[in-house]
Amino acid sequence: MFERTAIKISCWMVRNKIIESDRIMVVKWGIRSILDTIFNIMTFLIIGLFMRMVTEIIVFTLGYIPLRSYAGGYHAKTPLRCWIISNLILFVAMKMICYMKNFTSIFVFLAIISVYILIVLMPVSDIHKPLNENDKNKYKLIGVVILAIEITITIIFYIIAWENMVYCFFSVWIILAVMLILGKLKNKKKENST
Repeated sequence: MFERTAIKISCWMVRNKIIESDRIMVVKWGIRSILDTIFNIMTFLIIGLFMRMVTEIIVFTLGYIPLRSYAGGYHAKTPLRCWIISNLILFVAMKMICYMKNFTSIFVFLAIISVYILIVLMPVSDIHKPLNENDKNKYKLIGVVILAIEITITIIFYIIAWENMVYCFFSVWIILAVMLILGKLKNKKKENST
């Protein structure tokens, strides 16, 4: 989303001899990534403030990002679509947390099924992040370890009766399971069209 800004900054850095011209692509990528991350964090916090769920958004994000990094799943084609989908996911997750109190047994059931789906399907590669067999094995192991840590944290939150934090992790697993299924379907569609 910040491609033009990253180009301007990296060109300015070359002109001012801060970096060598052969490093411009790497620096441009790094600047764009940093700007995208800052923008996403600010957007997430604004959503959290608007919904009065800043703590929940932070916990959801801290649970979602590491697991998503190794589980894979559906990826948007452009940074703008990614930003839109990420914000929709965050909004849906926060709404789920609000309604889980009324439908706890249903969400416990969905969370258990989602954990199973995550263990069976992860990692789901994408054209933007292809994985060879070694990568798949490594990502699966790391993903399962992250999931085990999250389950442990969720149990601790349950023991200390911090319900919303339990629901944060439930929503992470449910949404991520959906993303893995969508990623698998997208990959299958691509395979069938080639």
